[in-house]
Amino acid sequence: MQCRLILWRGARHSGKTTAAAKLAEQARDEGFRVAGLLAPSIYVNGCLRGFEALDLRSGARTVLASCEKKTGGGRFVFTEAGFKFGRNALNVEAVKSAELIIVDEFGPLELAGNGWRRSVDLLLASTNGLVVLVVRDEVAGEVKKLYAAIGSKQFIAGPQSVTNVIEILRKRRRQKDV
Repeated sequence: MQCRLILWRGARHSGKTTAAAKLAEQARDEGFRVAGLLAPSIYVNGCLRGFEALDLRSGARTVLASCEKKTGGGRFVFTEAGFKFGRNALNVEAVKSAELIIVDEFGPLELAGNGWRRSVDLLLASTNGLVVLVVRDEVAGEVKKLYAAIGSKQFIAGPQSVTNVIEILRKRRRQKDV
């Protein structure tokens, strides 16, 4: 059975998104079709101010969340426009030909049935691409249980994991060509 789901793990602000961006870049360099969503941090004067949503297929970007307090720190407020943008980037039609689909990030919001949850459920039910869910260490066990019927592999986000996922993509391509 082919691996269909990767949990791309790490602690909060440990470089999961940066490593996922490197994975997307290397996969493209090897000719794999990449789609999905990254949520890179927005820093202003060294302070975390929010998150962008980056569509990996088109390269388009928008604000996903911003800091509620103008003085730094505080709670992040997600924008409806950011959620709509993300749902479009994760739409089954938008990713149907992708071999690698990255979803950054799948966390408490999704475990509660919100955020990207519906999109991920539809992707796992209807696409053949390898789905990489970027997750924080503290929710990885719950995400694994949620998708236990699919089965998954877990990797700590980083250079070695990029190599591991690229090898999985190569293997999937070889199996498809047989």
